This record gives sequence, structure tokens and C-alpha cells, in this order.
Amino acid sequence: MRIAVVGAGIMGTGIAQVFAEAGLAVRLYGRRPAALAGAIERIAANQAERHAAGLAVDDGALARIAATDDLAEAVGEAAFVSENVPEDLGLKQTLFAELDRLAPGEAVLSTNTSGLSITAIASATSRPERVVGLHWLNPPHLMPVVEVCRGERTSDAVMDATCALARRAGRRPIRVERDVPGFVVNRLQFALLREAFHLVEAGIASADDVDRAVEGGLGLRWAAIGPFRVIDLAGLATFHAVATHLFPELSADATPPAVLAEKLARGETGAAAGHGFHPYPPGAHDGLIGTRNARLLTLRRVLGDPDAAAGGAAGPPQRR
Repeated sequence: MRIAVVGAGIMGTGIAQVFAEAGLAVRLYGRRPAALAGAIERIAANQAERHAAGLAVDDGALARIAATDDLAEAVGEAAFVSENVPEDLGLKQTLFAELDRLAPGEAVLSTNTSGLSITAIASATSRPERVVGLHWLNPPHLMPVVEVCRGERTSDAVMDATCALARRAGRRPIRVERDVPGFVVNRLQFALLREAFHLVEAGIASADDVDRAVEGGLGLRWAAIGPFRVIDLAGLATFHAVATHLFPELSADATPPAVLAEKLARGETGAAAGHGFHPYPPGAHDGLIGTRNARLLTLRRVLGDPDAAAGGAAGPPQRR
């Protein structure tokens, strides 16, 4: 089975690595040879990071990736295409029209959008039933969950085949059966972020303390067991009682918070700029990514497969 990965940025690079480590032949497309060379270097660095964490590394993965700046060459014989270009609907529609023309008629065309309409992207093709969302989380080479998202005309067979491919690549697919903005993961993430912004803006807690509450509280617990199992273990009556008096108090803001706009106006755009909600000294951005990745590797090694631990049917952790 041949996979085409379109886009050689952070996401496309990690996705190409995952498919290659699953034993699949991958053609990685990028517009510039320099970007493709950088992608291969990142994959080697990702594997070195994994090896340093004491996890298995597939030494043959890089040999399964063929880099090209020719889109027709990348997708011409592909059974599955993974698109990874910026979150711009017009750009994606233009690309999907090209993919529809260049890829085999039986190929599945997937988009790695974080929340754009699968239906709207598929409308640029003559095969909307073979267009599906396959949303990877960043960093894709470390995050085990992917979202398989249905457009209005995506066929059941394509949904099933994409889930099977995700499992073959060692990922746990979440089926998103309706084409809704943000799918599942980002809807959950932004629901929490809305309340986090409110807590900071209202002076209830600092950004530091909100981060600590998630890192050492909710995040740690939810990494071990999901929110509905937390409710099941504690008892539904308790959560019903808390929800009755707490839900009316939670933020229901329908627009981004003022504090976010204010920081953007001051140029405090995040770690790479030296300041976001926290200050960052020069060079801290890359160091923070390294720390995040090391912690994710540790969590994956320690926690294994949470579905199996919770009594689900996912089976033992996959070895690659």
C-alpha cells in the first residue's frame, strides 16, 4: 500500500514518519527541495529522541520515504493521500481539485484539518464519498489519537478503511460521525480554554496556576482515565448535583477573550516571540518543545494503551 503525504511541515513530516514506521511506502511531497531535506532531518531527529527515551526505533523507516517536489509523482500511484497544508479553505479546495485530477480514482483523499468543513473541502472533487478527515494531533509522531471525520457524503467503507489504516499505523481512531466545527478534540480543548481565559480575566487565578491545575490535576487524571469514566467511578449523582449549581456559573462567552486580543496587539504572540501568557528567554521555545516531547514519551511508555487498561477492546500496546 502506498501513502502520499502532501506537505512537508511539522505535521506532514511526523505523519510520513508514522506511516513509514508502520511498514508502508510513503511519498512525501513538498514544494521546495530545502523543505524536503529539512523534513528528512526532522524524522531522523524524532527517531533519535525516541531512542534516547528507551523506546524501539524502526531503522528502516527512512528508507521507505521517497521525497519529491512533483505532486503528480507523489500521488499518482497512492492508495491513500494525507493532505497537510495551512488551514485555509480556499487553499485546501484548490489542492483537492488537483488531487482529484492526479490521484487514482479509487484513492482515499484525507485532510488533516483541525476543524474546517470536510464537506466543503470534498466539494472541490468529483468523489466526495472518498474524502475524509484524518486529523492528527501535534506532534503527530508522538500523539496516539487521531480523529476520523465524516463529511456529508463520506462513505461508510471509507470511514472504516481510514480507521483500519490508523490502527495499522499504531494510532487509536476516534470516529467523528457528523461534520461539526472543531470535531471532538478541539471542541473539548476550547471549552476548557474558554473557562481558563475567564478565570484569568476575572482575577480568580493566574495563568501559572491554571496551567498547574491542568498539568498536575485534570491532565494527569484524564491521561489515565477519560472524563466519562471519572464520572462513572465517582458516581453520576455527585456530578449531577455539582453540574446543577456550577453550569450556570461557567463562562458562556461567544467571542475570543479581550486578554487574548490585548496580548496579540502588544506582540506577545507566544513562546517563539519571547512572551505569551508566560515570559520566555531566548532559545526557550525549542527547549520547551524538547521537554514536552520527553514528557509525552514518558507518558506513552508508562501508560501504554488506556483503552486496554480501562477494559476496552483495543488490545495490547502496539510495538513498532
